[in-house]
Amino acid sequence: MSSDNHKIALPAAVIKQLRLHVGDQLQITVPADDSQQVTLKAQHATREQQTLPTRWFLIPSILASLIFFGYFASRNQTQIALTGNDSIASAVITLGLITGSLSFIFFYFIQKRDIQRWLTGSLYWRSFPTILLSFIVILTVAVLGFFWFMGILFKSVTFDQFTSTFLFFLFVSLINYLMILSVTALSANMIFLLLISVIVGGALSAMITNSNKRWWEHNISFLGTQKASYSWQFNLTLIVSALLTLALVDFIFVNLQKRFGTTRRLITLRILLTLTALSLAGVGVFANNGRGWLHLIHDQMASLMVYCIIAIIIGIRYFLPRLTPEFITLSYVIGGLLVTASLLFQPIGYLSLTAYELIGFTMAFAWLLLLLQRLQRLVVGEQATYTVTIE
Repeated sequence: MSSDNHKIALPAAVIKQLRLHVGDQLQITVPADDSQQVTLKAQHATREQQTLPTRWFLIPSILASLIFFGYFASRNQTQIALTGNDSIASAVITLGLITGSLSFIFFYFIQKRDIQRWLTGSLYWRSFPTILLSFIVILTVAVLGFFWFMGILFKSVTFDQFTSTFLFFLFVSLINYLMILSVTALSANMIFLLLISVIVGGALSAMITNSNKRWWEHNISFLGTQKASYSWQFNLTLIVSALLTLALVDFIFVNLQKRFGTTRRLITLRILLTLTALSLAGVGVFANNGRGWLHLIHDQMASLMVYCIIAIIIGIRYFLPRLTPEFITLSYVIGGLLVTASLLFQPIGYLSLTAYELIGFTMAFAWLLLLLQRLQRLVVGEQATYTVTIE
């Protein structure tokens, strides 16, 4: 062993609590400041990581498959369609979502010790409904989209009862495994990546499915109206994005207050970001249909979101004096571009409503993601991470 390497002896109680074995790894995180607070995070060997999910995702899948087989056997239905009413798809959507949600809930509490390393105290319980609802909605959209595509590829195809049950078992097993895997991989970074994936993927999907309706001749809000195809998909995208943003804001500011204390600046910024997320959800909940009160609320929610973002950009130097000059400059540049786009739309009239909304939404959302990422870095601070293997 070289002189640069040293051995660390861990107490037996620590080894037992972290469930460490030979071959597992420890991540040692050392902050750059003088806090002297070193963090240890266990990384179990791949074989042991896979044992727990593999042992448990089969149980709900087998039970659901028995229900599936018994249901169609009681109806004396020997041929079962892949998609449509009383089909493999409808059974997967119903039973798969139920078992997948229960698996997520069960392992969320099973993994409580690991999750509470980054989602501590009351935040663990407060964030649970938001995180659960977000994953259920994401799972629902993914399953519906998958079987919509399968219905196009395999139109009117049917299978016998045993083949259908086996296919059902495969689909449900995959759902349960992915939901359990989501819990084991749950972290602030994962929620951040989910937020990007949901908003970008959902918006692009809504634009593509409505391309034949020339949605750009109206405005972006058209994608969530009754006249659009799969308007629920676009509206759900906004709602789930809002839920994920709320969970991130809650996590980030609870930890920022622990690190920097409770200040009026942080409280004001938190309120503005929370209002931004709630207004984004409101845009999805209250679709822009017709000229009634829903249309009015929709416009008010959209306006509130714009005002909150502008207020954050203007006051960013006051809210977060620890931000780098580069980020503050970038914030002011984006704010200036938003004002310029607004002037080019009205009163100049150079930009169309669709062009104005696309430019404004893209810049505002990109800046919001950069801000959340910057806040997340402030939570952990500058730090170095090292990995050691248990021998």
